[in-house]
Amino acid sequence: MKKFATELRGKTVMTNDGQILGTIENFIVNTKSGNFSFNDAATAENVQGKNLKTDPEGRLVLPFQGMRAVKDVVVMNL
Repeated sequence: MKKFATELRGKTVMTNDGQILGTIENFIVNTKSGNFSFNDAATAENVQGKNLKTDPEGRLVLPFQGMRAVKDVVVMNL
Protein backbone atom coordinates (compact mmCIF):
# COMPACT_ATOMS: atom_id res chain seq x y z
CA MET A 1 0.00 0.00 0.00
CA LYS A 2 1.37 3.43 -0.94
CA LYS A 3 -0.09 6.54 0.65
CA PHE A 4 1.15 10.08 1.17
CA ALA A 5 1.31 11.21 4.79
CA THR A 6 -1.00 14.11 3.93
CA GLU A 7 -3.66 11.59 2.84
CA LEU A 8 -3.57 9.85 6.23
CA ARG A 9 -3.32 12.74 8.70
CA GLY A 10 -6.66 13.35 10.41
CA LYS A 11 -8.17 9.98 9.44
CA THR A 12 -10.02 7.99 12.10
CA VAL A 13 -8.19 4.86 13.23
CA MET A 14 -10.03 1.76 14.40
CA THR A 15 -9.18 -1.84 15.21
CA ASN A 16 -10.35 -4.70 13.02
CA ASP A 17 -12.94 -5.50 15.72
CA GLY A 18 -14.48 -2.00 15.44
CA GLN A 19 -12.94 -0.19 18.44
CA ILE A 20 -12.16 3.44 17.57
CA LEU A 21 -8.64 4.43 18.61
CA GLY A 22 -8.70 8.11 17.58
CA THR A 23 -7.28 10.06 14.64
CA ILE A 24 -3.83 10.11 13.04
CA GLU A 25 -1.92 13.10 14.33
CA ASN A 26 1.75 12.71 13.38
CA PHE A 27 4.23 10.31 11.75
CA ILE A 28 7.45 8.87 13.17
CA VAL A 29 10.40 7.43 11.24
CA ASN A 30 13.12 5.54 13.10
CA THR A 31 16.22 6.50 11.13
CA LYS A 32 18.24 3.58 12.54
CA SER A 33 15.78 0.78 11.82
CA GLY A 34 13.74 2.34 9.03
CA ASN A 35 10.51 1.50 10.88
CA PHE A 36 7.61 3.84 10.23
CA SER A 37 4.83 4.44 12.74
CA PHE A 38 2.32 7.12 13.57
CA ASN A 39 0.90 8.89 16.59
CA ASP A 40 -2.75 8.66 17.28
CA ALA A 41 -4.52 11.52 19.04
CA ALA A 42 -6.17 9.05 21.44
CA THR A 43 -4.64 8.27 24.79
CA ALA A 44 -3.98 4.79 26.09
CA GLU A 45 -6.59 5.03 28.86
CA ASN A 46 -9.30 5.47 26.20
CA VAL A 47 -8.48 2.06 24.69
CA GLN A 48 -9.85 -0.99 26.48
CA GLY A 49 -8.15 -4.39 26.43
CA LYS A 50 -5.15 -3.46 24.27
CA ASN A 51 -1.53 -3.30 25.40
CA LEU A 52 -0.32 -0.55 23.07
CA LYS A 53 2.86 1.53 22.98
CA THR A 54 2.57 5.22 23.87
CA ASP A 55 4.79 8.29 23.50
CA PRO A 56 5.86 10.49 26.47
CA GLU A 57 2.62 12.51 26.15
CA GLY A 58 0.50 9.33 26.43
CA ARG A 59 -0.60 9.27 22.78
CA LEU A 60 -0.75 5.89 21.06
CA VAL A 61 2.13 4.94 18.75
CA LEU A 62 0.87 2.50 16.14
CA PRO A 63 3.00 0.60 13.60
CA PHE A 64 2.43 1.39 9.96
CA GLN A 65 2.73 -2.34 9.23
CA GLY A 66 -0.47 -2.91 11.22
CA MET A 67 -2.60 -1.01 8.70
CA ARG A 68 -4.96 -3.33 6.86
CA ALA A 69 -7.31 -0.97 5.05
CA VAL A 70 -7.33 2.74 4.28
CA LYS A 71 -10.52 4.27 2.95
CA ASP A 72 -12.76 6.55 5.00
CA VAL A 73 -11.07 5.14 8.13
CA VAL A 74 -7.75 3.38 8.79
CA VAL A 75 -8.27 -0.20 10.02
CA MET A 76 -5.49 -1.62 12.20
CA ASN A 77 -4.79 -5.30 12.79
CA LEU A 78 -3.68 -5.29 16.44
